[in-house]
Amino acid sequence: MDDTAMEATVGQAFIEMDSNTLNGNQFSRVTFGQDVKVQANADSLDLGYNYNGDLDFSDTDFSATNLSLGYIDTATNTIVPFEFTNPYFEWVTDASNNMVGFRMGAEETKGKLQMDLTSFSGNIGIQFDTGGTITQGSLYTASGSTTPNNHRATMLGSQSNTCTADVDCFSLANIQSLDVADTDGTSTGDFFLSFQKTSLDWLLSSGGTQTTTKGFFMNIPTNNVITVSGSTTGTAGYAVEFIDRGVGRWNN
Repeated sequence: MDDTAMEATVGQAFIEMDSNTLNGNQFSRVTFGQDVKVQANADSLDLGYNYNGDLDFSDTDFSATNLSLGYIDTATNTIVPFEFTNPYFEWVTDASNNMVGFRMGAEETKGKLQMDLTSFSGNIGIQFDTGGTITQGSLYTASGSTTPNNHRATMLGSQSNTCTADVDCFSLANIQSLDVADTDGTSTGDFFLSFQKTSLDWLLSSGGTQTTTKGFFMNIPTNNVITVSGSTTGTAGYAVEFIDRGVGRWNN
């Protein structure tokens, strides 16, 4: 290609690199110009434990079984994939050039995320319908709590100051599927998984920041609105395999 042809050519590289600063930290990102569609399953996933220096592996920031990205539409026997556009990985260094955080995400994400949760550290952008009033859900470590806590949570409540089991607060085991999306149902740029050495603010594509806790953190924007209905409050699971092998979730 000669100089004239080069001058007339417009394009974008497969890999894009950029950086910015926030609160004295340097954020560096590598973005891959790809569209990724997957339907993937994992029997179990445990992340973020033992970072306090002890030998107790019983508590984890995130613990789930039957984790799935995407699902099978059993009415048409077709795969409905989980979609990523322009996935990236990003790391943060402090003023001393020490790495203090790492995350993975995508500029656009959309799809059904399924899992049977026993411990969750992060943010779930879910809403509850309490008799016609829509409220933002809050994570709690246990029933009886009066202060929300998004670190190793086990309950998801419809109120911000109380967690009474099966009244206004429900086990995360009831939340079997989440629609990862913006509130209007379109793709979101704020779904991510991160690890950090201390509490850290990550930039959001929608503007502002998301504060994360030490260890593992998952940020899940959704357009789910759940109607409160006692102990049955939650979301249903969907098929993740074409054939029922009797292993994990197949079709609820």
